[in-house]
Amino acid sequence: MMSVPGLDFTWSYDRNEAARLSAQGNCADMIRSWPWGETPLGPIEHWDQSLISALNFMLGTRFPMFLTWGAQNHIFYNDAYEPALSGKSNVLGRPLQSVFPEAWPQLGPLVRRALKGEAVYLEDFSVPLYRDGQVSETWWSFCYSPILSSRSVIMGLLGVVLETTQRVLTEEALWTSEATLRAVTDEAPTLLWRCDPDGALTWHNRRFEEYTHVGASQKGYWQDLVHEDDAAEARSIHAECLASGGPFKAEQRLRAADGLYRRFLVRAQQVFDDAGDLIGWYGSAARMDDTLSEPDSADDMGERFREFSSAAGGMIWSADIASRRIEGLNPAFRSAWALPSDGAIPLQDWIATLHPEDRAQMVGTFDRAAAGESVHGSFRAPAPDGSPRWFHISAFPIADAAGEVRRVGGLLVDVTKTVDRRAYLIDSPDNDELANAIQRDGYRVRRFGRIADFLEIIDDLQPGVVVIGSGAPLEDTQRAAETLKLNAQRMPWIAIGAFSENLGAAVRLMKYGAANVLADTASIEALRTAINAAQADQIGHAPRKPAGDANQRLAQLSTRETEVLRGLVAGATNKEIAISLSLSPRTVETYRAQLMDRLGVRTLAELLKLAAEAAVATPRH
Repeated sequence: MMSVPGLDFTWSYDRNEAARLSAQGNCADMIRSWPWGETPLGPIEHWDQSLISALNFMLGTRFPMFLTWGAQNHIFYNDAYEPALSGKSNVLGRPLQSVFPEAWPQLGPLVRRALKGEAVYLEDFSVPLYRDGQVSETWWSFCYSPILSSRSVIMGLLGVVLETTQRVLTEEALWTSEATLRAVTDEAPTLLWRCDPDGALTWHNRRFEEYTHVGASQKGYWQDLVHEDDAAEARSIHAECLASGGPFKAEQRLRAADGLYRRFLVRAQQVFDDAGDLIGWYGSAARMDDTLSEPDSADDMGERFREFSSAAGGMIWSADIASRRIEGLNPAFRSAWALPSDGAIPLQDWIATLHPEDRAQMVGTFDRAAAGESVHGSFRAPAPDGSPRWFHISAFPIADAAGEVRRVGGLLVDVTKTVDRRAYLIDSPDNDELANAIQRDGYRVRRFGRIADFLEIIDDLQPGVVVIGSGAPLEDTQRAAETLKLNAQRMPWIAIGAFSENLGAAVRLMKYGAANVLADTASIEALRTAINAAQADQIGHAPRKPAGDANQRLAQLSTRETEVLRGLVAGATNKEIAISLSLSPRTVETYRAQLMDRLGVRTLAELLKLAAEAAVATPRH
């Protein structure tokens, strides 16, 4: 009796009947007619009884399955599994690794675990597959179970698989569209809502919640917000709409959270299902005038503004049109958007911190708002930790008492969740600690066992950060550096290795465009910081310091510190620098730590980048 972990069925076999392959179907016919005598498995008549039994079970099911047998993992599969092999030919009987070379970095470790006796079960696991002439990212739920021979020796594995690619992509697209819709509707200046035919609210935007204080967990009714003097007219218009199927439109006074009523222009549209039955209403309400009751005092309004600005999830900003200077109005969030803690800075200085491709758009946003237009848009900029961020901006004109537009204002909101972060890890298949650390930072990680495997499909991959782990031979990294350099703009790369005593190799990789080089003794935290900084550079988030600034910082160094720096730029070790300067290696190490501290850099890679910006010359020999 044999069982499949994760599934609720078993199969058994009779030793007297097991030698006969009795299953039906295309794959069963191929197995029976295949020249197995020319393969390491030998003639089918000599096959182990357990293999025949497992084949009969697999071929007789309609669920996609495959199994492997023998030292080279020769593959068999049933008719339901054939769609997974689309684009591949002559698969039957081949070693499993030769069938899926593009996916082996992901599948290989799982196969080895199953062949050691461990049942493996995974859901929505990302697997790259060669389909339709290119490598595509696919997702699968599957379990791998070891198969025993008649002598109770593990000889292969059974794979029960289900492709979930379409569902995963659909869920991702739905999440992105919902996040985008939420970002847009929450910034709309009008109240937006949805209700069922009885008026029970089923959805609303943030502006609606701010005005009414009806939260997502509360069951509110639209009609409860309408002033009683407007309710009769509303019911009459509502009845006419139900009769004609047309939209609702009326001026109504709506109750705010403070109990006061304000006038709105209300529009609503009926929504019907496929059978023509009314299932609800979508509506909007645009403010028409100020409060109909006594206005709040200036002190009350000022206090409310202070409460709002201190609790806002984004930054409220204002800018003077004449001087083109911008300032943040809520102090708690100024530093997150590279604005000073007090006062204003020139607009062009703030815009210089944004992605280069977005700067012209931001100038246009300011100019359009200054001309009297309300504007919405998106831009890219770094967060305080250097990680790449996406922001939504709204800008609108602000008129003075005479009606002259002299300032513009608006709101900045972080919408980074829509950014897809990818990392490609080239390292030993057994190094799960590194992969897990990257995944915890929100990256979608794809693993490769060799640099050659990665370079073979690099043109088909999405932009992302490449991490070459210490398990990859340094020689392979150096040979691949030219190709990595050509792709560094969309795929910045980081190398990890024994660079502490091989600074020359680190310098060469930096010259070939490595975003960073880290010693294999570096902490996981240091690696996470380097990856976030590399992705920030990839999409232009990290603002660059001008070379003049680098020169000013290097001017602080003493003559001896400068000599040590030049030796490091040349790729010399501490010992080699010590010999050339007639110093001890310990003294050189002291100078090296001292100059890094004075320059405000934490790693050798940052030091070399700073030196490159200032064009530090290497010593002449």
